[in-house]
Amino acid sequence: MSEIEARDIRHVYDQGTEDETVAIEHINLTLEDGSANALLGPSGCGKTTLLQIISGLLQPTEGQVLIDGEDVTDKPPAERDIAQVFQFPVIYDSMDVYGNLAFPLRNGGVDEAEIEDRVHKIADLLEIEDILHSSPANLGPELNQLVALGRGIIRADTSAILFDEPMTDVEPSRKLTIRRRVKEAQQEFGITALYVTHDQHEALTFAEKVAIMKDGKLVQYDTGENLYQNPVNTFIGHFIGSPGMNLLNCGLARENGAAYAQLGPHSVPLPSGIHSEIDSSWTDCQVGIRPSSIAVQVADPKDETHYVPATVNQVEMLGGYQIITATLEETDVEVKARVAHDFAIEEGVNVWLSFPPADIRFFHQQQAVSAA
Repeated sequence: MSEIEARDIRHVYDQGTEDETVAIEHINLTLEDGSANALLGPSGCGKTTLLQIISGLLQPTEGQVLIDGEDVTDKPPAERDIAQVFQFPVIYDSMDVYGNLAFPLRNGGVDEAEIEDRVHKIADLLEIEDILHSSPANLGPELNQLVALGRGIIRADTSAILFDEPMTDVEPSRKLTIRRRVKEAQQEFGITALYVTHDQHEALTFAEKVAIMKDGKLVQYDTGENLYQNPVNTFIGHFIGSPGMNLLNCGLARENGAAYAQLGPHSVPLPSGIHSEIDSSWTDCQVGIRPSSIAVQVADPKDETHYVPATVNQVEMLGGYQIITATLEETDVEVKARVAHDFAIEEGVNVWLSFPPADIRFFHQQQAVSAA
């Protein structure tokens, strides 16, 4: 297993022509040895381009790819010992599942006794022992994807395995099972893995750390918890979470050294740790808060401060919880809040919302403002 580094990678398609397109703009990313990672972002953000550069299928316009410190930028895929599982599994129908799994080992001159041992170990891990002698032509796409995965990790010298949206052709009801087996295989063999997807649920349930891309740039590479709790900008705040973070345009006010976000006539206290970092002359400011962090109260809090009155516009039942959408009084500001499934609430009623300062994130010009 290996550490993989993409160093100052830039890639331009059709360079020097009128169709020139910058797909990746100076990305630096290091995948630690044996770690599970995901590459997440909207369609067209450069995810697959970066994956192909790492695998050797594409030569970057600028930058280097290093495996365990060795520059492999000019090496072909076969010399990088990297396995790749594509959107649609490449399976040999002329062989049974056993033959497909054994194929990379036979190509490498491994003796048959070791091949048999390795095939059965992989098949047992992926829970496909019962189909070893079946033809892939008779299997569904999810099982063929597992066979492709097994073939990718069966070699002991595999440096890393790259997944290019491997669940595209898998039934939604089967995705969780397949992803669990993929994760177990990655952990069992300590393989450095990079999983490309546009689905945040897939990324966050598979990976220890997630790299999020937008417009060819790496925006944030972090744990799922930090992406959710501490987004570096408004894009991450909105992109991660379902629904995403409330991002409310606001003004600024100060009183006795403390800083407040102004939402129309309403003042919302900001975290004390960032008061000294805020300039009250700033414009283009947003206050961010997760729907799950907003406290909703139906009864008038009266003497309690910093509750903001609002009117409920919509109530959505989403399984074990409800999402309410409310407009703050005397403004056109809409806020989403998450409440329990049995919370008694109806459209049109008045409520009071509380924004706990510890859960608020503040953004200036779309970038997070953090404590010094």
